[in-house]
Amino acid sequence: MDNNISFSKIVATPTLNSWSQAYNAGKLFAVLSLEKTDNSEEIESLNMLGKDLLERLEQEFFTIEDKNLESIKKAVSIVFSQEIKGVIISFAAGALINNVLYLFGLGKSKVFIKRKGNLGLALNSENITLKDVVSSSGFLKEKDLVVLTTEAFSQIITQDDLDISLNDSEPSEITETLAPKIHKAENGKISAIVLRYKTPLPNEPQQTGEIIDEGTENDEPIETNQEENKAEKSAFFFGKFFSLFKEIFRKPNLEIQFTKKLFLVLTIIIVGIIICSICLTIREQNNAKAKALFTQIYPQAQKRYDEAQSLVDLNKSLARDAFTAAQKLLNDNKDKFPSKSKELMQTQDLLKKTEEGLAKTSPIDKSGLDRSKLSIAVQNGSGVEGTAGKTATALKALGYNVTSTGNADNYNYQGVTIKIKEDNGNFLNLLKKDLAKNYTVESASADLSSDSPTDCLIIIGK
Repeated sequence: MDNNISFSKIVATPTLNSWSQAYNAGKLFAVLSLEKTDNSEEIESLNMLGKDLLERLEQEFFTIEDKNLESIKKAVSIVFSQEIKGVIISFAAGALINNVLYLFGLGKSKVFIKRKGNLGLALNSENITLKDVVSSSGFLKEKDLVVLTTEAFSQIITQDDLDISLNDSEPSEITETLAPKIHKAENGKISAIVLRYKTPLPNEPQQTGEIIDEGTENDEPIETNQEENKAEKSAFFFGKFFSLFKEIFRKPNLEIQFTKKLFLVLTIIIVGIIICSICLTIREQNNAKAKALFTQIYPQAQKRYDEAQSLVDLNKSLARDAFTAAQKLLNDNKDKFPSKSKELMQTQDLLKKTEEGLAKTSPIDKSGLDRSKLSIAVQNGSGVEGTAGKTATALKALGYNVTSTGNADNYNYQGVTIKIKEDNGNFLNLLKKDLAKNYTVESASADLSSDSPTDCLIIIGK
């Protein structure tokens, strides 16, 4: 993700007849809600339908070579071209290309933007049928706040309430402020994403996925060493030759005439020059082969790594696959680069990042428990803003399925309270161990009501 964008998501707890999701992959952001209009068993699970639509959106978006308003709008239209009977859809999406934001919506969704204290509608798909995609675009400016929302969001959060919430805080703090009203509504169709834009620094490189040769400080010592090695080899050869010359002229030898000595000297010089030229030519050929191989494999590995990074929050399984592909490509070719070469150093650096990404995306503990199988609600029981969001971020990084954040019934909790359903009691010790790294666990029990929408409730106290 570009350093000039920060964002936070807010999603209501699903119900039997409604479901929503807030999604991002790289520079693409979207909110989606689905609602059944009847209880027909023929309708596929809303969860499966929603994930399928988002996966298709991702595939269509990332296959576009020239991303602009028309090409992205066409991709969105393809995704929603087939009508799903018995289901009402609300959808909004935004794609950031450099500093231009392209917006798309259907099914009565809205996109708000707040700039210099003024809140307005950037896109409104009100009265737009499912087959018609409404779109707009514009340049973003420093500190712009953009909010993508489904239809149900505006039914709960008025524009005045939203205006008050969109202050100079970070997106995570804004969503935590809005969360209590969202969850209190018990409407599974509510989802939103809050984006904050920061103008890139003048010398900040754009992440294009291509290799940028910036002539960094790391390059200079490498080139200097290469030149020094060449000079050392040349000095070695010519040193040997001149030592031989001295031997020839130092020892009197009446049998060898002066002209013969001179011929011998010239022969040695020519042979020395030829040997040096051959050595340098071979070295240059090897360097050229290394650069050609680097140009072939490094962009592919970088692309897979970038894909994996964009998928970490959306689909850890796909992220792991992309990380693994990048790792294999780098491992298979790293030994083909010269020692201490620039190509080898860049390859090893990307390999290290890839291996770190793999470690972060693995949700399975040494005990065999898969953290991604446990759904968790995190609540703020301390009264300190951002507490629940900070903990939720840490749990997600470990692979847990955090579905919601909000405020507890009071702010008098001490330490961390863990409540888990009896059927998931085997996760209790793992949760205590994971949370004990940063918190003091005061209470842990397997007595969470079976009616709870999540498998586990974690309350962060003082």
